[in-house]
Amino acid sequence: MQRNHSISQKDPQHLLKMTIDLAELLILLSENDESMRYALKGLALAKKEKDKGAESRLLFCIGENKRILSFKDEGYDFFDQAIELLSDTEDIQEMKMLSYFYGKKMGYLMNDDRNKEALLIGLKREKLIEKMKALHKIPDGYIDWQHAYLYAKLAYLCYLDKDYKRAGEYYQRYLSTDASRTPDGKFFSTPYLMASKQYGKVIDNCNTFRPVMQQQDTLNFQYLSILQQEADAYWGLNDYKKVAELRGVIIDIARGINEKNKQNAALELDKIYEVTQKKELIAEQDFQLKIRNISLAFLTCIVFLSLFMLWRMWRYNSQINYKNKMLAKFINEKLSHTKMNNAKLFDNTDIMDSAPFVQEEKIFVDTDPVLKDEEDCTNEEIKENKRLFDELNRTIIRDRLYLSPELSRDDLVRIVHLNNARFARMIKENTGTNLNGYINDLRIGHAIELLKKYPNYTIHAIAEEVGFNSTPVLYNLFKKKTGMTPNEFKKTFE
Repeated sequence: MQRNHSISQKDPQHLLKMTIDLAELLILLSENDESMRYALKGLALAKKEKDKGAESRLLFCIGENKRILSFKDEGYDFFDQAIELLSDTEDIQEMKMLSYFYGKKMGYLMNDDRNKEALLIGLKREKLIEKMKALHKIPDGYIDWQHAYLYAKLAYLCYLDKDYKRAGEYYQRYLSTDASRTPDGKFFSTPYLMASKQYGKVIDNCNTFRPVMQQQDTLNFQYLSILQQEADAYWGLNDYKKVAELRGVIIDIARGINEKNKQNAALELDKIYEVTQKKELIAEQDFQLKIRNISLAFLTCIVFLSLFMLWRMWRYNSQINYKNKMLAKFINEKLSHTKMNNAKLFDNTDIMDSAPFVQEEKIFVDTDPVLKDEEDCTNEEIKENKRLFDELNRTIIRDRLYLSPELSRDDLVRIVHLNNARFARMIKENTGTNLNGYINDLRIGHAIELLKKYPNYTIHAIAEEVGFNSTPVLYNLFKKKTGMTPNEFKKTFE
């Protein structure tokens, strides 16, 4: 399948040609279902490639399969589609193909006793042959053979239609061709000669063609058909003795052919069985060798791959552990610095002025109004804001208000007695972030202390302890602030 896909990509025309050949060959082998499958597959490719000639061949192939499978009306519909596709072509090769389609459909119609329709198709083919002849691009021999076959068939159809005059005219046209004087060409006129009761000419044609067949190495069913036509002609002449003689020859030859076929089939089956046994033995040995080699190669690959994966995992874990330890060390230093600032804060000295590591996502609704530019604030207001923030920060840390999941802006605004805009500006001036970032920074710092002090605590328990409503919020904020997940941070102390 992969190989066919590669061929279709590199040379779709080559794949299309192979598909058409397979579809047509499978008809001859009576594998009609398989032929239909290839024809439908090729039809889609032909439409994609916009190859009108290939599309018409595949449509006609589908029609032949339908007819063989007893869906004659559907088959004729596909014949008509194929013919319609090439009806206005000016390409020489497509004209030849169209002529072939006309001839095949004409023959099928004659076999189904739809002679009037066959006659109409024959007349269309006659016009097409004249059109090809006028182009002067096709050898005269090809046109001559086309005329010989068509005129012989038209003569026969006109005779059946009781248009004897026209039948005679077509027969004379047939006789004017070079092909009519060859053994094969003479055979074309047999149906007309039999229908018009010209039995003598039928016998002459058979006598002409019979030596040609006898020169072949073997007698086949085509030779039998010649003998049968000759017998039919003698029957028309009421020469029953000759008929009996010919039918005796036919029976002997048919019996000989059948016996020879049986012998050939038996020899062929024996040879096939012998060859098949050898092939199966060789295939079995080859299969066992391949399995052994593949198994060995597979095991070798598994071992090397396992070793490589173990090395990669060890290297990756080493890098992660080193990175996490460095991050943990950095975090501890930051926490130590924060503790020192907090200690100074409660000693009424310098307050904690370090900003959070990064701006955090919100954990409760925060509707800060638009802040004014810092240039609009007076120095007095800035100093006052710093004093008020020191008091608020001291209260939040002392009473651990940041651990309450119910903590709101209004609770903190009431402590410092400011309006919302002034309160937001105060937080921004002294923390470099908004209220959410400030509170989340305190909560994450407390979570880090709990992780170090109580390594057996679950992450869910720590999230509730520090005031987060859900564990994913803690994971997200912790990862953004420290570069590690809470679990990874815990492992650095194991």
